Formats: sequence, structure tokens, C-alpha cells
Amino acid sequence: MKTLKINLFFIAILLLTFSCKKKKTPPELSLLGDAIMQLCLGDSLVDPGATSLDAYDVDITGTIDVTTNVDNGTVGSYTITYTSTDENGNVTTVERVVDVDVCVSSLLSSYTVSHDCQVDLGLTTIDIIADSQSIIEGAGTNDFIIEGFNAFIDSVSGTIDGSNVTIPSNNFSVGSAPLAIDVTLSGTGTVNDTGNEITIEYTYSSAVASGSCTAVYTK
Repeated sequence: MKTLKINLFFIAILLLTFSCKKKKTPPELSLLGDAIMQLCLGDSLVDPGATSLDAYDVDITGTIDVTTNVDNGTVGSYTITYTSTDENGNVTTVERVVDVDVCVSSLLSSYTVSHDCQVDLGLTTIDIIADSQSIIEGAGTNDFIIEGFNAFIDSVSGTIDGSNVTIPSNNFSVGSAPLAIDVTLSGTGTVNDTGNEITIEYTYSSAVASGSCTAVYTK
């Protein structure tokens, strides 16, 4: 009988110790989806969320507190913070990184264009890009098309890499006979952090003139 009491005593001690350890064990907090997410500038964030189990395998997902500084209207790297607290006050925190970048979808719009892109033909000066242009989707993920580029070529293609845009070389004729000349034009530029302005430095060459000019596209 005495031995039984001693055994029960030790069992009680073990159970008490195990219970105390459980009470001090923080929740198991797990992200759903990727730890690093990519979000296109202007797109809405769909948060995959997280799950949480306490030390007794009880689902306490519904008590997770979520805070975030994500601004989908400005390029940058942001965080979503998930905090899970169990009934014993134990806390676990995990973070998800959200990188907001410029995508083709961020550019789709009509633009007014202020520029100094002109070619002097001697008797007259001709604009080699238009004052109003539009950007639509291209064939590839990073491709776009500028429509209404000028009076001589309806559209040109472009690509985007991060906030950088590239307009490959295009050839077209400006003016009319006998003053028509062939022009080769290409450009590189950047999109601002809020996506409402693109600045492109164009380089052009022709039989009568060559040089560079700047165009600012504003939504």
C-alpha cells in the first residue's frame, strides 16, 4: 500500500511538471502561402493568412491578431505581422514580406505626354512622339505596347523590369516628300514609385539630325 502511494505521488509530480511545461509552451503559428509575396502596384492584397495551435493542440487560429503596413499604391517592401496568444499568455509572432513592384498591369492607362522630342527639317519642325498616348498589354508577361505613339507609327513595343522601362529601336518616316526623312528611335526610362508617371529618355537619329529628348508620361 505504501509503495502504491509513493508511485501515485510520483505520477502526480510528473503530471504536474508536464502540465506546467505545457502552460509555458507558446502557440505553433504557421503561415499559409509564401513567406515572401509579390504584389503588383495598384492590385488588391489577398492575405493567405495563418493557422495557430496551442500546446494542447487546440485550434486558436481565430484569435490571431494581424497587423500590416502594406501600401499597394507605392513601390516598396512591406510586412504583415501575425501574433498568436494562448490562454496562458504565451505569444508567438511570425511575419510575411510583401514586395510591391511595378508590373505591366500597373501601366495600363491613357497618358498625357510632355516632351521636347522634335526634329528640325529646316522649313519646319516635327514632333516625333505624340502629346497623348496609351499603354496596353503586350504579348509577354513583361511586355507592353504604346498606342498612338506618333502621327507616323501607330504603336511601339516596350518591356518593363522592376521600375525600368525599355523601348527597343523603331524605324519610321516623318514628313512628306520631298521633306520625308527616316528616323530611328529608342528609349529607356523609369516609372515613379506611385506608378502615375513614366519618364523616358529617347535617343533618335536621322539624316538631318540626331540627339536625345525627354518625355514625361502622366496618367
